[in-house]
Amino acid sequence: MNLAETIESQRTEIEALNAKLNTLQKRCEQYGQAYDQLQHQIKELLRNRFGKKSERFIDDPSDPQQGLWSDSAGLFLEADAAGNAIEKKTLVAAHIRKKKQKATKELPRRIEIIPVSEKEMQCVCGTCKTVIRYETKESLHYQPAVFEILEQRREVAACPHGCDGAMITAPVPLHVLPKAKVTEEFLSFLVVSKLDDRQPLYHLEKQLGDRYGLSCSRQTMARWLIELMAPMQPIYNLLKDEIIEYDVASCDATTLQVLNEPDRRAETKSYVYCTRGGPPDKSVVLYDYNDKLHKQFINDWFEGFNGYLHVDGDNFFDLIGQVVNLVNCNAHARRKFEPIAQGSKGKGIAKQALLFYKNLYKVEREAKNNHFTSEQRYALRQEKSKPMMDKFKLWLDEIYPTTLPQSPLGKAINYCIKLWPGLTRFLDDGRLEIDNNLTEQEIKPFVIARKNFLFCASVDGAEALCMHFSFIRTAKVHGLDPYHYYVKLLKSLPHCKTVDDYENLLPWNIKLNYAKAD
Repeated sequence: MNLAETIESQRTEIEALNAKLNTLQKRCEQYGQAYDQLQHQIKELLRNRFGKKSERFIDDPSDPQQGLWSDSAGLFLEADAAGNAIEKKTLVAAHIRKKKQKATKELPRRIEIIPVSEKEMQCVCGTCKTVIRYETKESLHYQPAVFEILEQRREVAACPHGCDGAMITAPVPLHVLPKAKVTEEFLSFLVVSKLDDRQPLYHLEKQLGDRYGLSCSRQTMARWLIELMAPMQPIYNLLKDEIIEYDVASCDATTLQVLNEPDRRAETKSYVYCTRGGPPDKSVVLYDYNDKLHKQFINDWFEGFNGYLHVDGDNFFDLIGQVVNLVNCNAHARRKFEPIAQGSKGKGIAKQALLFYKNLYKVEREAKNNHFTSEQRYALRQEKSKPMMDKFKLWLDEIYPTTLPQSPLGKAINYCIKLWPGLTRFLDDGRLEIDNNLTEQEIKPFVIARKNFLFCASVDGAEALCMHFSFIRTAKVHGLDPYHYYVKLLKSLPHCKTVDDYENLLPWNIKLNYAKAD
């Protein structure tokens, strides 16, 4: 073999070795990613089994470096919102929260006078004693619900001389469900018990039968809830108009199982969307049901809306994002790092990210505790939050190439980089929130109720569920008692003839006397 052939043979062998080396390197990367994913899953399982479920991040006050987070580029961020170093005792005090005391609702009051006996009212001098004051004791009293039959007797009048056509009968009172043999108060009780008190209809059926001897099947009660949708639809439309006409709104979704959906298996889950919006004095919370084509559904629902929409990172909002300004949720971004930090020891990249968010949310608490206006909150964010966000973005861009893209940490960093325009949009307007937590708080009552009733039997039932939840939650936002609001609503709807009549029934236009039922 000559020299040229030897060189060519060695070159071929080197190329083969390089190809094998590249293959082995890729395989090692895949093994590394698989190892990291398995480690992450194990830590998550251990945490779910033995650890705390709270997402709150508390750093170690004894560590003097815990107040800072940094990267190799030398970017440092102080632990307090003002950018100054804080003492150990300040860190400890920051974790102590005062327990909020709920204001006691004013209840109806019944005064019971306990008299002094006639014998003791006589003084030894023979004079009758005079009551000068009372020793008062307040006790909480309970009175069981009262179910009764309301018998309506309409007068029939006739001429005593038997004149033709002189007989007349009093008109039938208008009723929101003319064929239902229950009062508006009972329908209101049914709606509030099912949705706000989270009592499934089969529980109500058993309760009414065992305690009060009433025969009212769950099928009948479900039919009444569905039939109430038609007369209440104009009110729902007016509430939706308030959201569409204002320029700030928010939306979030949760799953709902509906058994009898056309062309779908019973195990397939659909979605319920919760939307918040409207001016501050006309705040609205609406729920709506959808089973498929979610991007188009969201786009159609917000037709005519122009402004800012708070959302999470779900792709359901991609289509509407081409029309409005999406404000992405920083709580969701933070949530990507939280399980990684909780499952790791020492100071890792995820903990540095959590420290950033801790400092960022301190600015939000400062604005909230001082009751800043939207203009003041905008100025505060420009002064403190914007520099933090700029430094955090530089840190993310530097850290991301050093992480495995498919690892939990790589996915968390990529989530922030991908949605960065939306994550920073809260800086543009003081009315905007840093996250979508307020909408998640409105989703929570629905989720808790769903754990009791589990599913809906039909699409009509799911839509009725959303409509009634909308009225209950909106009434609560405006400080109204849901039961009394529903009584007022159901009694007034049959008399509505014009748009003004319906507008007078919106929660902010109704003043209720809670001392007695309407």
